[in-house]
Amino acid sequence: MMAHLDFHLQELAHTPYWYVALVIAYLLGAIPFGLIIAKLFLGIDIRQVGSGNIGMTNVMRTAGKGPGIATFVLDLAKGSLAVWLVKGAFDGPEFLELLTAFLAVFGHTKSIFMGFKGGKGVSTNFGVWLVLDWRVFLAMAAIWLGMFIIKRISSLSALSALTLLPGLVALIRGFEDQVFLAALLSVYLILLHRSNIYRLLAGDEGQLKAGKN
Repeated sequence: MMAHLDFHLQELAHTPYWYVALVIAYLLGAIPFGLIIAKLFLGIDIRQVGSGNIGMTNVMRTAGKGPGIATFVLDLAKGSLAVWLVKGAFDGPEFLELLTAFLAVFGHTKSIFMGFKGGKGVSTNFGVWLVLDWRVFLAMAAIWLGMFIIKRISSLSALSALTLLPGLVALIRGFEDQVFLAALLSVYLILLHRSNIYRLLAGDEGQLKAGKN
């Protein structure tokens, strides 16, 4: 295990400007699109209404379907762009791609532009997997959509996809480095959903319904 990690660190050391890629990934992830969109559409601070979250669910409930969808697309896109830049502009090794993917999601959850607070990372997580492996993305999307059709609860759909993510990656790609990223993101993002889990267990978690704004 340590030898494997040492190999990747040596690989990283021979990649020009690898640290620039990581900074860009974090800063891209940290852009609070939900906050920006709610401000543009409603002139409000999304952190002060509804659940206070800057993600798609709270924006949709508060500002309506259009702003909610726009938030989802942009949060997804920033995760995809972060990984795509490593593949393209930096021509980095897979280990750098995985670090970039994590930092993009981490940036969304702990944004420097919001005092190191943020959203719960689900849309951005979808975005990084869209570029890392589109098959994993489609499998996660199918799980999310299937659960949402049954229950209409966004958090339950997200938690279902996150719980199954490491197994999906192992099934699709085998037990390689991406499984470790999947496990890390799964545990991290599930922990960020603690309040949702408590409400689900209590039967208090609301269904996703778009606001009328």
